[in-house]
Amino acid sequence: MALSEKEIEAFLKEPNVAVIATVGPDGSPHAVPTWYEFEKGDIVLHMGPRSLRYGNLQHNDRVAVCIDTRMPPYKAVIIEGSARMDEGTYEGTNSERMRKMAVHYLGEAAGNRYADSIEGQSMVRVRVTPQRVTSWDYGRRDDP
Repeated sequence: MALSEKEIEAFLKEPNVAVIATVGPDGSPHAVPTWYEFEKGDIVLHMGPRSLRYGNLQHNDRVAVCIDTRMPPYKAVIIEGSARMDEGTYEGTNSERMRKMAVHYLGEAAGNRYADSIEGQSMVRVRVTPQRVTSWDYGRRDDP
């Protein structure tokens, strides 16, 4: 059974790992697990400016993001949309956003250590606005 909008929003606020899928210039798929934050209905994530996924997104901004649980009962939300990218560094506001995300995933101590370790590095902030959302909850005996 599909999740309700309220259930999807609650699920996307949990620290589940997302897998972002992009398409290369030659048509080959590329999928990478990553942290994300759910902000005003969008998925926001970060990547390095030399990463393959960044190069793919420069060629084709279409993206799919799969967020799922790793333990039963399995739940998943798959978001298809377009990516908007902003380049910058992990400084100022970007640093605080990354610190918040790191603490969300790693806890206070480890998250702050991680955020401190990447201060000043180049980054690309990617915002994915959903154009299509699919969800399911296997705990409800659903088959997507």
